[in-house]
Amino acid sequence: MPSKASPEQYLISTQTAALLTGKSVRTLQRWAEEGNIRGLEKAGERRGAGGVKLLIELPSLIPHLSIALDGGRMATIVAADGGAADALREVGLYFLAEDQAATALLWLEAAAKGDSDAMDWLSCCYFMGIGVSSNPALGLKWLGEAAARGHALALQKIAAL
Repeated sequence: MPSKASPEQYLISTQTAALLTGKSVRTLQRWAEEGNIRGLEKAGERRGAGGVKLLIELPSLIPHLSIALDGGRMATIVAADGGAADALREVGLYFLAEDQAATALLWLEAAAKGDSDAMDWLSCCYFMGIGVSSNPALGLKWLGEAAARGHALALQKIAAL
């Protein structure tokens, strides 16, 4: 029988938690101080004053999120927090599916630094004005970037143009 994951397995940075909730890092720190969310302080891991880094237990954020989470999605968010481009793209798609395109774009742009699928999604958003004003020039830029990396669908789209 598989064991259940502990909340500590789903620790994310305050920056990622801020992107997920649309709140500031300071608000998240205050919520943790007030007990509204759970966090774990890691001594000596922060570069700034105080020498403490706050990590947020992702399950404690569920009441503050506009996307549904299960174990698979939480694992993806943890991977995105670690910088995995494919996970960043997937989180962006979670928000896109919930009609939160502006937030989705933030995740897709972060993913596009290393993921041609994210580039293709960004091209669609810019061509169609999803989450941003329609901008064919940026749409073509992202489509071209994806095609240059060998993205099959982007290559077909470029050929069709």
